Amino acid sequence: MRHDKEKALELRKQGKTYNEIKTMLGMSLSTLSLWFKNEKWSEGIKKLNQEMHAKVSIVHLKKLHDARRLMLDKKYKQVEEDAIKEFELYKNDPLFMAGLLVYAGEGDKSSRNLTRIANSEFYLHLVFIRFSERFLHIRRDKIKVWLLLYPDHNIEESIEIWSQKLRLSKLNFNKSQVILGRSKLRKLQYGVANSIISSTSLKKKMIKWLELCKLHFD
Repeated sequence: MRHDKEKALELRKQGKTYNEIKTMLGMSLSTLSLWFKNEKWSEGIKKLNQEMHAKVSIVHLKKLHDARRLMLDKKYKQVEEDAIKEFELYKNDPLFMAGLLVYAGEGDKSSRNLTRIANSEFYLHLVFIRFSERFLHIRRDKIKVWLLLYPDHNIEESIEIWSQKLRLSKLNFNKSQVILGRSKLRKLQYGVANSIISSTSLKKKMIKWLELCKLHFD
């Protein structure tokens, strides 16, 4: 046991961690902790090991971040290349152009990952939904909706009407938002609906299609 302790002390002075010494000598962590607890120099080694581990972790995380960024850059480049080919394929389809024009007028352009339109008209949302199903290959259960309402709107009735008109399950509806301004009276009969698809890749494709659509009509 004395020889083991001496060897453990020697390894510790070399900067070895508890786990490394445990593996090398087959000692329990509790035994090593008992041997080293009163050794002030051991605390210094512990601090150095922790700092080294932190530096290694930072380097490792940076490498992971850089690798992920490169992977995403490659993925999004492919998305834009596909969008160019698809635009040429779809540009003479009335639904495709109708969907792009609806989005050009009513769609979110700034969000990184949300392809979203906001409007009070049922038919515009139906165009967007059909467009999304056909050209973005989105299932209806992946399209989410939330309503912007006034205090005198009945939330359940409003959701029921929008659900029927858009032919979407009520499970597709997120929590409605009620406007708490000075006016408590509804200005729109059924409020404003927001139809939303969450996907960074699809948002990038939509923005690319809009750019190509503008060029197409210039």
